Amino acid sequence: MLKYSLIVTVGVLVICGLVWLIVHFFSKPDKETEPSILMVTSGVALITSAFPGTKEVLLEFIGTVIDKDVTYGPDYIAIFCGIALIVLGMLYRKNIKDRIFVLNMFGIPVQKEISTEDTIKDLKLADYKVKEIIIDFVDIFKLGVDESKNKIIVQKIKKICSEFVNRSKEFKVGCFTGMAPIPYTILAGTYLENGNVKRYFEKRRSDSKYYELSKKKKKYDPLKVNLPNSIDNSSTDVVVALSVTKQVQDCDITQFSGKDIIKIGLDIPADNVIETNRQVNDYAQKTVDEIENLKNIYPKLQRVHFVASIPSCLSIELGKRFALNSNRLAQIISYHYVNTETPKYPFGVVVADGRNNQVGKYVR
Repeated sequence: MLKYSLIVTVGVLVICGLVWLIVHFFSKPDKETEPSILMVTSGVALITSAFPGTKEVLLEFIGTVIDKDVTYGPDYIAIFCGIALIVLGMLYRKNIKDRIFVLNMFGIPVQKEISTEDTIKDLKLADYKVKEIIIDFVDIFKLGVDESKNKIIVQKIKKICSEFVNRSKEFKVGCFTGMAPIPYTILAGTYLENGNVKRYFEKRRSDSKYYELSKKKKKYDPLKVNLPNSIDNSSTDVVVALSVTKQVQDCDITQFSGKDIIKIGLDIPADNVIETNRQVNDYAQKTVDEIENLKNIYPKLQRVHFVASIPSCLSIELGKRFALNSNRLAQIISYHYVNTETPKYPFGVVVADGRNNQVGKYVR
């Protein structure tokens, strides 16, 4: 009888533990975790079936009464196989939960999916872990942007970025890559403020291969700020020109003549000059701090006309900070550069507006 009680007790404890395991880890299953659930539940079934059931226990009890040696013990092979299935299921689930979520923005036709074989190889990623979400507005943008098309693009960016943020609880760190007009990349950043985007994949222009911004510490040149020689502190509108990948030329911003121009940038701008996460965050924070400080120089400031030559990683980080500090900033309009047009910046998009909430508005 002692042996019978011990078997029943151990069996009950094992079953209770396994039930808790299933409820705790798999209460909200999705299609991608179904295989792990199947493995765990199969393991549970094997383990529970390995212990003597009611019939076996009854027969063993009868055998004891009639003084017959009838013994039913646990099936240790089934227990071992069940445990193995549970462990495999847990490992599979953990592997799936460590997926790499990548938000990829297609704004110009040269961008490609990050999940292609060569890109996966460049970035040294596990292809089965990559979950790519694409914002594609190339076809709309090619038709030429006006107020109505801008509205479509903005709505698409907002929708997909918001979905990405809502899913961010499923992954540890989000990733971003893309090639799109700077105003729309900055705008995407405003919607990704809470999206846990901390990894960036950039395309190297020299060989068209992708690389990830490094977490390592590395020396880099700081951004420098140049104010106008003569400051008109009664100005309501100023221009901020940010030069990181290329120099914003004075001849390209003649459409803003009559406005004070604040220049922020590197002494020698260059493609792929940003190599680390620390660097992109430093450049973004420096730029936002300088824009915020403009209110101390221009007390009547209402609008900042923002022209920039910057990579997508910096655009996203600027957008995130514009959203976070919108109440402290003047309205910011980011402009799109077209070398073959006159003026060179044919349209802009409002990317920060704490007062009137006009973020996403088309400006001609």
